[in-house]
Order: sequence, then C-alpha cells, then structure tokens
Amino acid sequence: MTVKLNIIVANDSCEVDGGAALVALEDAQALARKGHRVIFFSACGTPPVNQTGIEWISLGQRTILDEPNRLKAAVNGLWNASAANALGALLTQLPKESTIVHLHGWSKALSGSVVSMVHRKGFRLVCTLHDYFSVCPNGGLYDYPTRRVCTRQPMSMSCVSRNCDSRRYAHKVWRVVRQFIWRYGAGIPRKFDLMIAVSKFSAEKIASHAKGSSIEVVDNLPTLQQSALQSMEQRSAVVYAGRIAAEKGVDLYLEACRIAQIPAEVWGDGPLLPELRQQWPDANFSGWLPKAELTKRLQKAQALVLPSLWYENSPMIIAEAAAAGVPVIVSDHGAPATLVEDGVTGLHFRAGDAADLAEKVAQLHKDPQYAHVMGQTAYKRFWMDYDARAHGRIEQIEACYQKLLGAAE
Repeated sequence: MTVKLNIIVANDSCEVDGGAALVALEDAQALARKGHRVIFFSACGTPPVNQTGIEWISLGQRTILDEPNRLKAAVNGLWNASAANALGALLTQLPKESTIVHLHGWSKALSGSVVSMVHRKGFRLVCTLHDYFSVCPNGGLYDYPTRRVCTRQPMSMSCVSRNCDSRRYAHKVWRVVRQFIWRYGAGIPRKFDLMIAVSKFSAEKIASHAKGSSIEVVDNLPTLQQSALQSMEQRSAVVYAGRIAAEKGVDLYLEACRIAQIPAEVWGDGPLLPELRQQWPDANFSGWLPKAELTKRLQKAQALVLPSLWYENSPMIIAEAAAAGVPVIVSDHGAPATLVEDGVTGLHFRAGDAADLAEKVAQLHKDPQYAHVMGQTAYKRFWMDYDARAHGRIEQIEACYQKLLGAAE
C-alpha cells in the first residue's frame, strides 16, 4: 500500500488493561511503522513515554468502574458527551477522504457516543469486536447466575426480563437502558461501516444477532520475539493466566487442581481475585504480570488451562502459550476449541466440568513427555510462518481501510 492514511485508533484506555487494549496498541504501532499517521484516542490512561510515531490523546477520565462519583459514572456509561465532543473536535481537523476511525473498546469509558459522533461527522468507522457488547447488554452472551452461555435473543423480552447480570437485576436494567441508547441513539452495530471479528467463531456468533452487517475476520496475533524452546526438565506448573472474573472459570481450574492433587498457579488480576485468594489459600496467586514477565514464566510452564465458561472470542494467551511451546487445555466451546487441536497442540475438556478438567490436568502433569511433544508442535506451528502472518494481518487491515475509503468517494 502506498497511500498513507490518518488513522484514529480509539479505545477506552491507552494502557494495557486487557486483550482489547493490547491489540489496539500493537496494531497502532504496526500501522505507524507502515508510515501512516496514527492518533491513539482514549478516555483513560497515561500514554506511554517510549512510543514514538504515534500521537496520543487521553482525556484523563476514569472508567465507569473506577469513577467514585457513581451518578457521573452511570451517566457517562450511558453517553460520554465529553468524549464524543473531543473526538468531534479532532475529526474537524482531518480530511474525510483519507481518514479512518478504528474503534476497539468503548464499554468501559468512551460509550456509544463516539460512534454517533463519527457518523455525524461523515467519517468511515471500523470496529474490532473483542467481546459481544455490540449486541448483548452484558457483553458476554453469558448468564452469570446459572454460569452458562446465554441462548436468548439479545434485547428480546426474554433477555430484558432475565437477571443474567454478574451483580443484581437493577444493574441489568441499567445495562438494558444503555444498550437501547447505544442501539437506537448511537446506531450500534448498524453504523459500523465494517466490523472486524477476531475469529471465525465470533464472526458467526455476532452475525447471527446483527443481520446484514459487514464482518471481516482478522485473527489476533500478538507481537512476540522468538526464543529457544525450553526443555521438558525446565517445565513444571500447570497454570491459569488471564483475567480473574466469573465467566473465565478460574474457580473451575482451582477445583480441578484440588481433585488432581497438583499445585495451582493463577497469573492475573480481576474482580474475583480477593475472593478466590480467601477461598483457596493454598493456591499461588501472582497478581497482574507485565508482558515480559508473563512471557518469561510461560517458558517454564508445563501446560496452560483456559477453562472459560463463556464464548471466548480469541484469547491472546493461546498464541502466547504456543509461542512459548506450552500446550493449552481449553473448554470444548467457543473460539479456543477451534484454535487448539485436541491431542495435538493441547486438550479439550467438557465446558464447566471440573472432573473432566481434572482428568486432563492430571494427564499432562503425570506425563510431561506428552505435554512437551504437544508444546513442541504448537511452537513449530506458531513460528513456522509468523513473520508472513504478522505482515499479512496488517495488510489485511489496511485493505479494509482502503476499501471503505474507496467506497466513500
């Protein structure tokens, strides 16, 4: 591609607080290296000091969970007018014919107001779907009280009347109001010119609830440097790494480790961390780990467990584990089951079944040679054409931009 664009990458935060932010930041860096003018626009966070080639705009706000003024949090969560106005002011300085807005996360701070502003100003908008907030009030297509995936039609009477929230029904009502405002006030997902799904599974799931939407699949691929594959003797723990939240099934992993009588190691942070620390005093909880430390630890892990109860889209940790030569044990539903080949690069277990997970965990713990062989296969497959895939992925995103801008002319 020879045409250089103005690309506004928009996300709730400019700090890495999850997978969406990591993808947004790494894509921004890759696009800047291609010579595009990249402006990273966020409501929250402190811009990194060592990132050149990117212009940073952070509004210095708090997420709706971190905002101490709960009335302000509730209002901004529905419609963050100041974020929309700031984005609108930025857009007035840029030419429509060579500018793309690429939205990643908006549910924690930016709100659907920014989608409305982009459309009102007449710019093209791409949205990468890291979750299901484009169609589902709680963002997960997940019923928290029953700990099962939700099969209801989002925003139907069955959905609205069901208390599926992780807290209480009053919060579900607020989420329904928010979704109504976003759907009919902001036009989500109708006013996304293009939606990028991070896996074929999530594309099909979103398409089933957003008829007629334009969706392109662009697989997640973290920015990594290849290291030598560690020997079997240097590996020991069967670990969980990721966000510690109800839908992630961390307690299922802990129960499986108890049944299998092996040590449990949990790497990550999230709302359930204090509760799980109290309930499982014998488990080792590391808290949040910087990317470099996570990579270092993965190289010494025997296996990784991803026990998700909800429909995961495309967790970056699967690719990070493969890059370190670590087999992954995943639930047999959602995108992870399509990313891990059962018995070849990892194992599948029945979603929500602690006994079945314990059997798989024990199998790899007792047979390190089997785990190592699967890890070797995952490692070889990941690095075999990594550079070509990384380059092709950014070219695919650039092609999406060009197609939209060409259609606008």
